[in-house]
Amino acid sequence: MEINNLPGDKVFVSWSGGKDAYLSLLLAREQGLDIACLLSFVSADGESRSHGIKTALLEYQARLLGIPLVTEEVTWESYENGFERAVKRIKKERGISGGVFGDINLPEHRDWVVKMCRRCGINHNLPLWLMEERQVAEELLRREVRALVVAIRSDLVDERWLGRIIDEDYIDYCVGTGISPCGEGGEAHTLVIDGPLFNEPLKFKTGEVRHSDNRSLLEVLL
Repeated sequence: MEINNLPGDKVFVSWSGGKDAYLSLLLAREQGLDIACLLSFVSADGESRSHGIKTALLEYQARLLGIPLVTEEVTWESYENGFERAVKRIKKERGISGGVFGDINLPEHRDWVVKMCRRCGINHNLPLWLMEERQVAEELLRREVRALVVAIRSDLVDERWLGRIIDEDYIDYCVGTGISPCGEGGEAHTLVIDGPLFNEPLKFKTGEVRHSDNRSLLEVLL
């Protein structure tokens, strides 16, 4: 765990709608940080980067959590500029002094977070930093978090897991096949549909599976 803000400080959570961002939110609250908003970066077609979750679904999820959602439209090429623009805006409007991120063990990801937070004049907080990956996944189950698998690397993960809730079988499958149970290498992404802080479970239906290169994305609809 790497927490640089003090209890009571206002922070945002970098938000994908998935399990690592969600567990980071829970742990940051337990450290006494005041969660001012969730911050999501979306594409021009209204979907979160990587996870392919529609903005309307993220907004619904945020309402169930009772936390405001702020979105910023970016491309991969404009991501850094978009991050800086969004963070400086919410720093001014909401008085945040730090950001919370769900990175676990990739040094290049932490380095990027530190660089961008310094550029924006805020603290960085990594509640999951250097936790053992299986421990992260099992902590979610211990807290009765329900996380739906919505995207996979189809060259690494069997498509039968798309649309299933992460459980001990999924963790054992990942460990047994030598892939990250947390998807640190982009093996899989999730959408949290229920757990602590939710007013009620997120209601959804599934649509088509889209294939692009070696990625498979499950369409999730309100």
